[in-house]
Amino acid sequence: MRCSIHPPLIESRDMGNYLHTNRKIQKCLTEEKKIMTISKKRTAIGILSAETLKGRQSVRATFRLPDEIIALLGLAASQLGLKQKSIFDLLFEDEQALKKAAASAKGCQTTKNSRRPKTFVLSRKSLLSLNLIAQRENVPRDLIVEFSIQRLLPIINAEQEKHQKREKVYNETIKHLRQGRIILHRAAGRLGENDQLYEVFQGIVNQYEEKFQEMNGIIERGREISNMAVPAGKDKEA
Repeated sequence: MRCSIHPPLIESRDMGNYLHTNRKIQKCLTEEKKIMTISKKRTAIGILSAETLKGRQSVRATFRLPDEIIALLGLAASQLGLKQKSIFDLLFEDEQALKKAAASAKGCQTTKNSRRPKTFVLSRKSLLSLNLIAQRENVPRDLIVEFSIQRLLPIINAEQEKHQKREKVYNETIKHLRQGRIILHRAAGRLGENDQLYEVFQGIVNQYEEKFQEMNGIIERGREISNMAVPAGKDKEA
């Protein structure tokens, strides 16, 4: 919808009419911008359906990787609550990051004995990006994958440090819970289990016990990452 409203010549006695007309113009322009924005969004959705969604199709690819790198990827997915495919997409769809990984991998030698084939699911777009960089930079694809996964190391290191702090809080909580149980036992002897105050405090301890079990689950899951020997970044070999 095009607006063809033009402001009249301004005279001092007609200023009110001019302001009213000017507001109508601004309103029309605003409506026109909204229509254009909606049209652009519809066009963008059309492009998304035709191009981007095809790149999101899942494909399988096999890479030869060291065991510690395979374990690192699995651990990161488990601790972060992500699928391995999602991590691959995040790592491989960043072209600049892939180039950096390829640059770091140049000059490195791959030893077949220290690697094993592993098949992963990733998006078609991620695989195409990986293949393109490997061909362009003349670097083995497996090495680019390995160095890309090593980008997860700072995240794992941070999670290990966080887990150590969680364990300290957890150990303090154990002492606190034990003390609560002792007080509850004493209250039962002094007041009786039918006493109102005892019943309230028993509810507090029971709720504490329930939440403590949730904390215990977090700590148990975190011990997997705490006990893992994180692989160091590879240096170039001559």
